[in-house]
Amino acid sequence: MNTDKLRFIASILATCTTILTSNPARSAPGDIFNLGTLGGSVSHGDSVNTNGQVAGYSLPTGDGFRHAFLYSGVPGSGGNMFDLGTLGGNSSSAVAVNEAGQVVGTSNSSSGFQHAFIYNGVPGNGGTMFDLGTFGGFESFGGVINRYGQVAGFAEIPGNNFHAFRYTGIPGNGGTMSDLGTLGGNLSSASGINDDGQVVGTSLITGGLRQHAFLYSGTPGSGGHMDDLGTLGGPQSISRAINQFAQVVGESDTADGGRHAFLYSGVPGKGGAMFDLGTLGGEFSYGYSNDEAGHIVGSSYIDAGIAHAFFYTGIPGQGGQMFDLDSWLDAVNPAVGANWTLTTAYSLTNTGLITGYGTYNDGAGGLTDGVRAFLLDASSLIPEPGAIGFVGLAAIVSRRRRPGS
Repeated sequence: MNTDKLRFIASILATCTTILTSNPARSAPGDIFNLGTLGGSVSHGDSVNTNGQVAGYSLPTGDGFRHAFLYSGVPGSGGNMFDLGTLGGNSSSAVAVNEAGQVVGTSNSSSGFQHAFIYNGVPGNGGTMFDLGTFGGFESFGGVINRYGQVAGFAEIPGNNFHAFRYTGIPGNGGTMSDLGTLGGNLSSASGINDDGQVVGTSLITGGLRQHAFLYSGTPGSGGHMDDLGTLGGPQSISRAINQFAQVVGESDTADGGRHAFLYSGVPGKGGAMFDLGTLGGEFSYGYSNDEAGHIVGSSYIDAGIAHAFFYTGIPGQGGQMFDLDSWLDAVNPAVGANWTLTTAYSLTNTGLITGYGTYNDGAGGLTDGVRAFLLDASSLIPEPGAIGFVGLAAIVSRRRRPGS
């Protein structure tokens, strides 16, 4: 697909967002499911795919070391949380799952050091956790995976520095970890990747005292380049996710000392800009994930020390709105919403499935209560299918060959 055509489509999407979000949304029940734990008192949902599979971590029975999990099936009707095990050490944590059910995260290895992993297959039925290695140092950390199995994260290089990486291929059968470099400092990390292999994250800039959000495009070692996305006027920024139209979300320091979620749209150095998404009333907000239509989820303080999950829709500065998902759930499903305080939304799909974590208390006590991963149906915040012709068109024409093919 021609890059200019993609940018043209993205501009159409941006223009139409206000129109789309003003149309009456579907009536949805606001169903939310407590995904439970692996036996302990805490679970966090970090990523969800369109099949409703959720990856994250949970404390096991006795609240020992955390373990990565994959939740598959219908919550309340045969769904299960599967323990993905470790790379030989005592702990692991999953942070991303793609449409094929491949899971990425970080685990203690048998040597005791943290290593990035990819989990392939069905838990309990031949599924296997593979070690992605390092750049020659001791540790690496997995951050995200796209539909083609490319993984981004960061790994240690000799000298106790860490660089962002993109891993392509099959572990143990030609898979390679490519160094994405930095913005001039000695540290970088990656936390987002799209299906074109574009990577986002954060890097220390020249001088090594401040970190900036970056966007990496192209092929490492063959014209690939890391672009500085700047800030919202403060000293530092972090990018966390990128969609198929190269729209980037994260958070940045502001000129007045706050830290706000942002949306970056356009081409760095050629008119690209970072837009402030504001907050739910407090000083800080954090952007964690975006879908192909430009909706964003994250977490924002509503007051000092109190954070709620948010859903952002529309164009920043042109009617875009940040919704408090906790308050929204109370309004659309009050009987169930009363049991939840939704703290953070980490991931969403194009159909409005959201995962994250919150505090659950149904008044009955027992193992259901505490900090829990959730799966939320927020599809009523997504426009009607018939009203998103441009989004559908963009999704169709943006299909392109698998990276590297």
